[in-house]
Amino acid sequence: MSKRLILILALAFVVGITAAAFAEVQNVKVSGDITAIGARRQLTIGDNSTTERNASSFMASIVRVRVDADLTDNVMATVRLLNERYWGGGVNSTADTYGDDNQVEIDLAYATMKEFLYSPLSLTVGRQELHFGNDMIVGAINTNNSNGGRTSSGLTGDPDLSMRKSFDAIRATLNYDPLMIDVIAAQVKENTLTKRDDNKLYGVYATYAVDKKTSVSPYWFMRQRQAEDSSVVAQTIGKDDTVHALGVLVKSSPKDNLSVSAEGAVQLGKAARTPDYVSGYTGTAFTNKDVSRQAWAVELGAMYAMPKMKMSPTLTALYAFFSGQKGDVNKKVSSWDPMYENQTYGHIANAMFNQSNAHIAGAILTAKPKDDVTLKGEYYAFWWDKVYGDQTILDVRADPVCMTDKKFAGQEIDLTATYDYTEDVQFSLMGGMLVPGNAFDKSNRKMANEVIGSMKVTF
Repeated sequence: MSKRLILILALAFVVGITAAAFAEVQNVKVSGDITAIGARRQLTIGDNSTTERNASSFMASIVRVRVDADLTDNVMATVRLLNERYWGGGVNSTADTYGDDNQVEIDLAYATMKEFLYSPLSLTVGRQELHFGNDMIVGAINTNNSNGGRTSSGLTGDPDLSMRKSFDAIRATLNYDPLMIDVIAAQVKENTLTKRDDNKLYGVYATYAVDKKTSVSPYWFMRQRQAEDSSVVAQTIGKDDTVHALGVLVKSSPKDNLSVSAEGAVQLGKAARTPDYVSGYTGTAFTNKDVSRQAWAVELGAMYAMPKMKMSPTLTALYAFFSGQKGDVNKKVSSWDPMYENQTYGHIANAMFNQSNAHIAGAILTAKPKDDVTLKGEYYAFWWDKVYGDQTILDVRADPVCMTDKKFAGQEIDLTATYDYTEDVQFSLMGGMLVPGNAFDKSNRKMANEVIGSMKVTF
């Protein structure tokens, strides 16, 4: 056989298998966004902090590239890559404080099979975002609480700005219109492969559309930290640390342009780890036993849009309650565990304190003076549910804060201006200030503030 004929047959074979490989792909979409951030943040309120009230100033970038592929037989695949970094950090810096600034993470990597086994069932397997209701329980794996999740991000000094939300999970969705049921199982953190020391999340979330204006969503989520996890004291008594969150969310639009929501939940289970999230607790461990949980949370909201008025204003009123610790933590844990929340009641307060032990009242006003300009003003007032007393605690950023026996924790004002330069380019400028209340010692009542500007390009 001549060399020419062999070459032709080889090329035909390559073309054939290439055509077969691509024949299964019906459609491919590439998208993403690039966000550039410039910030100055003063997130300490006293002179006794580890940062000595030195404000941080930085530039940062968040880059995401996403590929969605539609395959045959109702199968879809999604992959998204993510890079978060401070400008000039990592390999471009003499001090490798923030890791490799060229590191690219797998943010999403999942396959979705619609009508799996039978028509009402869809199955999603892999790294995916999980958002349920108002994200009070499950919404982000990297919430600002010590939740046992992945904490890796290029923005190590400002984790509240990270866009990493995804879980390694299996999600089954049953669509029995008007009833929708989601069942999830997530591997939050894999520790030692040969030990029973993992962190897991399980849940069932159902939504029933009562009519076109009202829906009811009951749910159950369980976070499990297995007994041999090094952060669980139960490794000495052989018990898991568990949180069962049972609740219901009701949403309704009783009138045109008016929407309201109400959510309530209780946390049960057994606490068997160092309770670093518990209000008013300064010890290091429970006393050789697991302790019952009984915590509560409530969120109320109402939003009214006025599209016929000048600048089309929208007004939102909010109230939230997250229970604090009552009595001896070695007898019962009553402080709300934020679990995997993805909410922001005040940009600065969210970056400094856990979503626990608090009453929060807030109002948000948005307006559009021009078609391409949006203005937003936010106001929040905070009270502790249970006072901390005369002690020093650590905030989320590990800065020591001196407390008093008062409840008023302070108030925050945030202002944001957004300019849509084009359909694909958006500029934003946000400024905020947090004024501490008398719940903090006089030495810890200095104003925290921040200014953050950003440019986002979407493609």
